[in-house]
This record gives sequence, structure tokens and C-alpha cells, in this order.
Amino acid sequence: MKRKAQGAIEYLFMIAAALIIILIVVRQLQGRGSTAKSTINTTEGEINKTLENMKGS
Repeated sequence: MKRKAQGAIEYLFMIAAALIIILIVVRQLQGRGSTAKSTINTTEGEINKTLENMKGS
């Protein structure tokens, strides 16, 4: 009986570890996504300004 219980606990710990790793990865990807979005918006604004300046010239 102890062997089955030990196996079950080890299995639950492995699932918990996998969930923690997945959570960390998702959080990192969310952070990088918002940074990329900010960079894209800034670059888009600069490109639009440059194009407007070229039209006005």
C-alpha cells in the first residue's frame, strides 16, 4: 500500500512542477508580448510622421 501512495504523491508533485513551469513560461511570454506591442506602436508612429513629412515636402 505504501508503494502505491508514494507513487501517487510523486505523480502529483510532477504535475504540480509542470504547472508551475507552464505558468512561468506564460507570464514571460505575456511580458514580452506587451513590450513588442509597445515597440511596434512607437515605430508605427515614427513611420507615419516620416511619411507625412515626405508628403508635405
